[in-house]
Amino acid sequence: MNKFTKRSLSIIFLFTIFSVYFSGSIDYQNPQYSKADLNKYIDMADVSPGLNQNVIKPFVYRIAAPWIAGLLPFSTSINFMLLNFLALIALALSIYFFLIEFGIDERLSLIVTIIFQMNKYAYQFLAWNHFQLSDSLSLAFLFYSFILVKRKKYFGLLVIMLIGMLVKEYMLMIIPAGFVFIYIKDSDRKYLIYFASISLLSFLLFAIVRMLISSEGGESLFIQYTTQIIYYSKPSLLVKRFIIPFTPFGLLPIIFYKELYVFFKTHKHFLIYVLTVIILSFFGEPERLMIPLSPVYYLFIAILIKKYIVPSSLNLFIDKSIILILILSFMSTFYHLWGLIILPNQTYSIVFAIILTLMTSMIFYLSRSNQSGLIDNDFT
Repeated sequence: MNKFTKRSLSIIFLFTIFSVYFSGSIDYQNPQYSKADLNKYIDMADVSPGLNQNVIKPFVYRIAAPWIAGLLPFSTSINFMLLNFLALIALALSIYFFLIEFGIDERLSLIVTIIFQMNKYAYQFLAWNHFQLSDSLSLAFLFYSFILVKRKKYFGLLVIMLIGMLVKEYMLMIIPAGFVFIYIKDSDRKYLIYFASISLLSFLLFAIVRMLISSEGGESLFIQYTTQIIYYSKPSLLVKRFIIPFTPFGLLPIIFYKELYVFFKTHKHFLIYVLTVIILSFFGEPERLMIPLSPVYYLFIAILIKKYIVPSSLNLFIDKSIILILILSFMSTFYHLWGLIILPNQTYSIVFAIILTLMTSMIFYLSRSNQSGLIDNDFT
């Protein structure tokens, strides 16, 4: 581990502290959150080391995180807070090492990781609502599993998949992309057998947990999915699904659609992963369920920065455009429910997000114009 990497890890750690402190903490006793997910996780933690089968599905199947939280000697809230802080560090590090693994230099990886940590849905929400420990932990596992697949660390992948399946079902998302990646990248088909075996064991664990734990409450996956896909397919809500979750970068895949095409042509496994996440995102709230796209999304943003904003990594920390992008990313944390700056209401949040998105889009668009708009065939 070189000197810069150690410094980067320290910065990520400090920024995690900053995020947790300034995002505030959810008032979980407030009646407005009486039906929120956090109450299910609290109920599960309160009976640990036993299992609370009175919790509705699918929460009742997400055993690991609340079970561990219930074993710690402090209050339930403090237990979740401590574990979630560790999970948030792991989540940020998973993005950092993911970017490095897929070709982004350390300096730019650090900057994009900090940008990710300022995403109000992917990170700030999890810092504010520490009871969403299952989300923080499962996302960290999911993102790091890409690295394990690429490095052919199949025993580590097996461990993280099985543990991850007991945290949340997010781990299933990597399976289609993993098969495509191995099929394209590895001529030795034994790795397909390894990955298929791991996938099968994961599915078996997924099924066994649901057979052994009974719950009378909650909707079936089919009803939940069909209800959501009808509701969130409305044109006005497509913006809420595809643009708002990644404020202020939400328009960049549209503006840079040619670059996105080359990116997916080069990384077909990422296209499969994106399609998997989009399909599964119709099981609930669009902003939060699009967050598993983060590693691929921010990899694409990092490539755009590298190509059009600051071609030389030596100038990253003093470049005016980078500083402005960081400022706009920080301002995107302003929200009406959590964050350093609490806005008056939802309307302010929407208007603010639109302004920041347009400003950020303009920076990238003008930078591309200055670079003459050329697209390399190896846009990776």
